[in-house]
Formats: sequence, structure tokens, C-alpha cells
Amino acid sequence: MTDTEVGMYLGINYNGMHDSSVCLVGTDGIVRYAVSEERLSRVKQDGRFPNRALASIDLRQIRAIGVPYLAASGPAVPSNEVFRDVMAPLPGYQVGEFPAVWRDRLTALGRPLEFFDHHDMHAFSAYVLAGYPEAIVLTCDNGAYTCPVTAAVFHVRAGATERLAAAAYGELDTLASLYSDVTALLGFTPCKHEGKVTGLAAHGISRPDCRREVWRVHRQMRTEHPRAYGWIGFCDEDVPPFYEPNLHQIAQYRRQLPYTDADIARAAQDVLEEKVVTIARWIKQQCGADLPLLLSGGVFANVKVNLEIARLGFRAVFVCPPMGDEGLSIGAARAVFDRYEGGTRGRNSVPSRQRPRRDTVALGPDPCSDASTALEEIGLVYHRLGRSAASRALSDALVSGQLLAVVRGRQEFGPRALGLRSVLAGAGDVTLNDRLNAKLRRTDFMPFAPILRAERFADVFDLDAVPTDVEDCARFMTICLPVQSWVAEKCPAVVHVDGTARPQVLRREDDPFLHDVLGKYEESTGLPMLVNTSFNIHDEPMVSSAADAVAAFLLAELDLLLLDDCLVRLAENSQAKNLARLLRRQDGAVAKARHAALNRSFGRQIFEGPGRFNDYAPSTADSSAPATRTAPAATPA
Repeated sequence: MTDTEVGMYLGINYNGMHDSSVCLVGTDGIVRYAVSEERLSRVKQDGRFPNRALASIDLRQIRAIGVPYLAASGPAVPSNEVFRDVMAPLPGYQVGEFPAVWRDRLTALGRPLEFFDHHDMHAFSAYVLAGYPEAIVLTCDNGAYTCPVTAAVFHVRAGATERLAAAAYGELDTLASLYSDVTALLGFTPCKHEGKVTGLAAHGISRPDCRREVWRVHRQMRTEHPRAYGWIGFCDEDVPPFYEPNLHQIAQYRRQLPYTDADIARAAQDVLEEKVVTIARWIKQQCGADLPLLLSGGVFANVKVNLEIARLGFRAVFVCPPMGDEGLSIGAARAVFDRYEGGTRGRNSVPSRQRPRRDTVALGPDPCSDASTALEEIGLVYHRLGRSAASRALSDALVSGQLLAVVRGRQEFGPRALGLRSVLAGAGDVTLNDRLNAKLRRTDFMPFAPILRAERFADVFDLDAVPTDVEDCARFMTICLPVQSWVAEKCPAVVHVDGTARPQVLRREDDPFLHDVLGKYEESTGLPMLVNTSFNIHDEPMVSSAADAVAAFLLAELDLLLLDDCLVRLAENSQAKNLARLLRRQDGAVAKARHAALNRSFGRQIFEGPGRFNDYAPSTADSSAPATRTAPAATPA
């Protein structure tokens, strides 16, 4: 990023595990820039120190740095009764401390450091982006180093964050842990693929016996040793950190559950909804419904949970668009600004109430501003178009059933693609989900999200069924909503089996170009929405640069790519397409299979003894096993 102001404030999320990010707040308290390390390193959820993100800013312009973790854990926090009623006891666990290298890396930046509580910053991030002068915030995640709580309720207003209730780490187990365990049980990666479980849950049957058994196995997984999974590469600067379940151990737990994967997913979803809704109902009883309720923390990536909260009837619900730990850098940057500016300027910089715009999260770099040069260097044929011609070209392509990618302007910050790094398609094709998932190498169980103009919101969704203002959730694709009866028949690609969809509602002032594309598409087809999904191949971050966009475009063999104002047609670039096919290898699948086999082998040896490299190898306790060879004695010097 260029043209930074002298005296800006920097927030850094770095926990040595996942979702490293940076955020800049200007001298007026307004968020100017935010980017996750993954977008620049091309490693999904990269949790290493954000060196690449930091290289995109000028540290000489930074007055101070906010860190969304305490430097050391403080005194224990008592748990409120509402959390004790819904969370399982897990006594004896101590709040973790970061290793010295964590502090050393931050100190080496050479700027004053200010440390803040992790959940305070989840709450503050939501507050900064929501635009309300006052709100209640519910935070919930899987815990963090140096943080004494894993869920909390806050009253937030300009210059003040007051914790009203909390769930103490070391007394109560986290709500998020159930979903993480079930993610592992179903063969997915915890802290990464929970969205697959949410999608799969709608295909399952709600069964009380399955709920009981899933909860029993979950508690067994949380209390037995050794643990079934944990972080590999924690605070490692060479190996991007990742969760690694012990596949052999996970298989033993899975055998205890004689239910389909879909029913197990449904059980986890039902339990999570029930417990979080109980907390939200308590908030309404204790705090009333006059203030908006903001939601922040990884649990609220679950769009179905967010819907069930909205059904309770609050003035408004707003989910922090970067609800996970990547969003913490926003809260930390703003908090250090407030600390240094004494609060007065901070209060004045928060509007009385101005609905957040799409550019609320269009905070990242714009590496595609010179798209034509990039395309010429790569050697692709392209057409440079004005806005009107481009919107017509995209609309015509969509009407004809083509798949297209758009890469325009500053990239989104957070997990959702909102038309700046998106793949668009017609919503009326019943085969689209299978077709597009295959191209993007995905295995999701949830249909793609629809994008529609704000003036068609009530025509498409049954808003009477949700007695809460959820428009700002819909603007950032953070909630699912029940659709009107006609939508499933006309637009099957965006409706889940439970009759819901996860919308992005677009106002003209948010994005005049995409608004025009939607209008032209509806004029031609009568359908008021398109499919919008993130532009990335499975398990890769959303595209960032022009090179990322071209690589993903060719690999997925989409029909069109709009890169800034340049339109690329795959049919006009057959040589590049054929070259991409030629260079495509299956080595990745082989490496993945070998890694899984190695994981099972080590897991088997942990539980069944050395030498059990595979299912057919005899254990050391087997009398038919070859005798163990003894190393010869050392010869005296």
C-alpha cells in the first residue's frame, strides 16, 4: 500500500496458528487497509508471521501497533450462569502462554506495542465495522492463548467495551470444540472445513439418539489423552501451521457412531444452534432488544446459527464480515488508535448510524490496476472495454450459460467474495453445482450463494419469517434466510435442501457495475439473481494478483475472465488453455494420499506399538513377529 499518513496505527493478528493479518487505521480513526497473509503467500489460512502483508505497508509511518492478545494471561474470569448451563465443564486446563519468539517477532518491528484481550477485540472489530454508536456483542470461538474466556457478552459504545458475561477457559469447554471434533470425525480438517459440516447437516435427519451419542463421543475426545488432533508448525516460520488429526485415532471414535455422516453433521448443528440460541435468548432477556446484536468470532461463520439468532427478534443483527481471527487486526488497530488519541477523536470518527457499505471490506491491495500489461506479459488475447460494454458482455455471457470470473479493484477482506474476486453464473441451471464444483475442485454440500439487487430482496426471501433487521448480514453474505416458494423452482442452483439461501444483497451505491449486470440479466431472463462464489481453486485462498487470476481461470477452464477493464475469453486463448492442461499433474493427489497413509501409520504405532506400519504388519506383541534386532555394543576407543 502507498501514500500512508504519518502517525497511522497498525493492528496485527498473529497467533502462530492461523489467519495472520494486518490492518491500518488512519489519523482520523477510519480503517484504510487490511489484508490477510494468505492472499499474498497463497497458503490458505496462513498463520505464519505476516511478513508479506507487512511488506505492503510503510512501517515508518506507523505510530504504534495494536496486538489482539494479552502479553501474558491475567487473572481467571468467573463464568456466568448462562454459559455454565450450556457448556460442558472442563476443569484443570490453564490458559496458554505464547513462546518468547512470538513477542520477539512483534518487538523486532521497532514500534510501540499495545496488547489487548482477544475477545475484547472480537467485539471491537464488529463494532467498528457495524457503524452503530452503541450495541450488544456476543463473541464465541475455540479459545486463544493468554485469553481467559472463550465466549462473552459485551456492551460496546464509543471509547468503552464492557464485558457483561463470560465463559471461563479452564472451567468450561468451548462451544466451538464440538463442531471441530465432528469436522474431524467426518474426515475433514478442523479449523478449516467446518462449513462443509454446516452444508451436510441439512441433508441429515434430526435424531435424539444420534445427538446423545455424538455428544458422548465428543466429550470422550475432549477428555482422553492423547488428543486426537493438534497444531503442527505452531509459531514455525518455515512450515505454515496446520491442524493434523490422528486419522487412526479418529477412525476409532468414528466406529462408535453407527449413523450416516449427514445425521452426525445434523446432530452437531442441532446442538450448536440450541446452545447458542439459549445464550442469545438470555441476552434478549437481560439487555432487551432495543440495541442491535453484533456477532463475532469463528462460531458465527455458521450462517444457520446466525439465522436462528435472528429468529428471536432483535432490533438488528450484524455479523462481523471477517468474523474469524483475521478480523482481529481491525479491532486492534482501532483500539490502539483510541488509546493514543485519548478517545475523543475516536468517538467523533464513529458515525451516529451509517449503514456499512460494501467498501467496508474492500480494504485489500489492488494488484490488478494495470491488467493490460499483465495480460500482455502472459501472452493472452484480451479486449479492453468500458463499463457499459463490459456489463453487457458479462450479462450476455451469463444468459447463454457461460461461467465467468471477475477481478476488480481492491480485494475483499474476510472469507466472503462480494463481487471483486468472484465467479458468477446463472442461477437457473439445476446442474450448475456439480459442474462448477468440479471445475473449482470443490466437494461442498451447500449450494452456491445468490447475489441480487437490494430492491428484489423481499421478493426473493421470506423476510416476514425473520422478525429482525438482517439487511446488513445479507449485504456481506453472513446469514442464510428462507426463500420465497417460487425460488427453488426457478433458481435451483442457490437453494439448499432446507429451503434457505445465503444471499449477497447489493445496493447500486455499493457497486454500480454489478448492479447493472444483474439488471440486464433479469431483463433477459426474468431471474433476479446470479450465483456468486469465491474465485479460487479448492483449498487455495481467493485470487489476489493478475497472475493468480489467470492461473485459476485457466486451471478451472472458465469461459470468461474480467480482469479490471480487460475481458479474456477462453475460446480465444486455446493455446494457453492447452498448455495449462499439459502442465496439469496429479502429483498433488498422490502426495495427499501418501501423507494420509503416513498419518495413519504413525497413529497406529502410537496406539498399537512400534512396527505397526500398516494394517497387515504384526504388532510387537505378536509372537510370530521377527525378533527385534539389537544394535551391536560400541567398541571401546
